[in-house]
Amino acid sequence: MVNIERKVVRSISELSSFKFLLVFYLIFFIISVIIMGIVALLAWAGLSSSGINIPDMLNSFGLGNFGLGNFGLANLGGGSVLYIVLAIVVGLIASVFYAAFGTLMVWIGNVVLRISGGIELRFIDREVKAKSE
Repeated sequence: MVNIERKVVRSISELSSFKFLLVFYLIFFIISVIIMGIVALLAWAGLSSSGINIPDMLNSFGLGNFGLGNFGLANLGGGSVLYIVLAIVVGLIASVFYAAFGTLMVWIGNVVLRISGGIELRFIDREVKAKSE
């Protein structure tokens, strides 16, 4: 006969969920930066090898007149390192906000758990039996 142990979850620690979510979103951000960087480099290499550059392509769509020739950021130095640093800082700040939002969702879940009386979890008690020789 299988013995089933029942436990009730009354709340989840907000601090532990914040730490978990922060590490999760930071890892997700780092992976997405690497993937998007590789995709951007491949797209740039493909376009430049065929003689197409971004400002000319935007001009062909009629977007050159709106100051988007350098993605509208020509006043910040024209590109490269500043944009990369800005994107990384914004991504890190976004990761913290996503983790804070996830923690807020855990807090709301804890309020619901208190109102509803908790969630019952069932654990099967597994015993490891040594084989007799």
